[in-house]
Amino acid sequence: MASREDMEEVVMLPLTEVGSIKWTAARGQKMRELRGDIPLLNLSKRLTEFEVDISRQYLNRMETNTDVKNASPEVLTALCKIFGCTLAELLCLKSTKIVQLGVDICN
Repeated sequence: MASREDMEEVVMLPLTEVGSIKWTAARGQKMRELRGDIPLLNLSKRLTEFEVDISRQYLNRMETNTDVKNASPEVLTALCKIFGCTLAELLCLKSTKIVQLGVDICN
């Protein structure tokens, strides 16, 4: 387990208040792992069920981190629903210190 000093502080916000989430190569690799054998075209079509219109090409760029710096919360939450994972898992968040309304709940 990580020491308290090694943990990143996370402030809880409703996703409706977040415009974009930083996208990284590690997150793209995790997305690829979670996707498994689902073809990108099928993934793109399944995302439309969650009112997310995103192309196969853009999904490929997300996985390879080509020109993708940010992702919308809507895209990421829809991906989590399809993959059956948590947002923390998709975002590779391992050791975090969660702060809610200024109250440290890590104790």
